[in-house]
Parts: sequence; C-alpha cells; structure tokens
Amino acid sequence: MSDVTDCCVLVCGGGNAAQVVTGLLSTRYKTIAVSFFADEAAKWKAALGRDAFELTTEGAAVGKIVSKPFDITNDPSVAAQADVILLAVPSIAHGEYFEKFAPYMKKGTIVGVMPARSGGDILFAKKL
Repeated sequence: MSDVTDCCVLVCGGGNAAQVVTGLLSTRYKTIAVSFFADEAAKWKAALGRDAFELTTEGAAVGKIVSKPFDITNDPSVAAQADVILLAVPSIAHGEYFEKFAPYMKKGTIVGVMPARSGGDILFAKKL
C-alpha cells in the first residue's frame, strides 16, 4: 500500500463500529486495531488471516472498499506509535483504555471517543 501515510491511527474495540472504522482508515493510514476484551483481538486477527478486509458501501460512489489493517492486537504498547487514538467501545471501557495506554502515549496524540457525550473528557483528564 504505497499510498498509506505515515500517520498511525489506533482504533479501539472489536464491534461493528470499530471494524468499519478500521476498514475505512486502513485504506489511507497505518491503522492498528486494539481490543482488550477477552481474546477478541486474537480471534479477529485469526479470522482475517492474510486476507484483505472488504467493506460493502451500498449507495456510495465506491461500492466496495478493500484494505488491510497494519495489525490487530491487545498490546497497549502500540499506543507509542499512535498519532491518533479512536475509542469505539462502550463508555464504561474508556477508563481501561486510558489507563493502559497512558505509559506509552506520546505528547500531542489526538484522542477521540465514541460515544462522545459520556464524560470521556473528564475521565481522560483524571486518568492521563
């Protein structure tokens, strides 16, 4: 993928939102999917194997998006590579991600959370 930029994005979670965002962002950025839930990351990585990720986009100008995340892991140290961290997990899990990423995050990392109206900004200030 020669058109992938140097920007590294972590997409946190393993549900529908995280998988779609991972597929979309992997077309353009070095994207690493991170899940701390049980063995979700290992199962997702095994299911994808060496195959590309295919997203069907009905009604869009592009009918199918094909991409491959750089990695799928449960290792919080990948936060050291991140320029952007997107949490696509239930708000109850935000604290766990902040705590586990804190030792590794570099200054200036952009953090976005979904859902956004969950007090994530207050929790972020407390944990980091």
